[in-house]
Amino acid sequence: MDEVLDQLNKTSFIDLYKQKGDNQEQRRKDLLDAQKSLRNNLVDTCRGILALVDAAENNDCFQEKKALYKPKIFVAGFTRCAYSNVLMLSEWMVEQPEDFHENWYVVPCPKGVRTLVVANRGTTKLYSKYGQFRGEYKTALPGGSGALKNRCCILDCFQPENSNIMYVLDLLAWNTQPMTDGETEFRHFWMESHFRDIPELERISKKNKLIFKILPKVLCTRENFNEFMMKAPHFPNFNPPLDGLLFYHKLAHYYSGETPLVGWIYPYMVPEVFGKDIQINPVYNLEKPVNYVNQAEFIARFNETYRKRTKKFRNSELPMETAPSLPSGEKENDNTNSEPQPMDQLAPTEKSASECESNME
Repeated sequence: MDEVLDQLNKTSFIDLYKQKGDNQEQRRKDLLDAQKSLRNNLVDTCRGILALVDAAENNDCFQEKKALYKPKIFVAGFTRCAYSNVLMLSEWMVEQPEDFHENWYVVPCPKGVRTLVVANRGTTKLYSKYGQFRGEYKTALPGGSGALKNRCCILDCFQPENSNIMYVLDLLAWNTQPMTDGETEFRHFWMESHFRDIPELERISKKNKLIFKILPKVLCTRENFNEFMMKAPHFPNFNPPLDGLLFYHKLAHYYSGETPLVGWIYPYMVPEVFGKDIQINPVYNLEKPVNYVNQAEFIARFNETYRKRTKKFRNSELPMETAPSLPSGEKENDNTNSEPQPMDQLAPTEKSASECESNME
């Protein structure tokens, strides 16, 4: 424990996530222990999330330039992204946690783009998980319209392609109150209770141009998880279709970057990771790649595909919006001089499973 605390004093939580030689379960325990011990002194970029918002709003690169360029050129022209590495990202869930049925939630994730929503100073701006500007709207969120311009709200969402619906995954701040210190269970309760007080968020209106729907978090008791995995579709009329599953530890705070306290898998991998006694709807097996062997082999091929495509992208001089897509939602390379990060510690949740599979055929 002392070694963990010493490391946290010197570096950041991201270094703890990437310790070599530790299995996933041990890293989870270390992180939760450190979280308890350093509750008031955690080294994490999300601790100053509201200060980051103020800095971004006061930065010239986010002001007045929108009128000078078309949106895609404006986004591609960013040389720095104030909101990069803010969202909490998952690791592949490669083993069942020891406390899975007591302390974990499962969340169905739609196919869509992972989006940071920042409602502040009377407008709501959308950013990719790499900090690139994606759009600006009026919403009924605190801080999202003129009537509420002295407030601030920050959400972690999925936005399906060509959709005005934001599927809310998590909460970073609400009404100028940072929520990143709250545990998963508390953040979700806070979202649900406060969203009920703003019915305007459920429909399009003159003052609200985006619809916000909270993604369910289902506690993974044996009964709940089996019932959850037999359900299909998880979204009305298959639109958007289910992409994959995120698993949240009940006690996890909101950390920026990758964390073993959030896991990701595709539905057809559930029996392999959690045991064959977990029954899944047969429709999920239809999504399994024809050349699928097992999860470990899939991840290895996934990693290789990512490395090849990222290397090709780094050597390309194409603008960001026309660069070739990466497999299954992994990181576009905002800095063309940086090396790709290990895929087993990233969240493959921004493009569909089918795109990933086609890349590996």
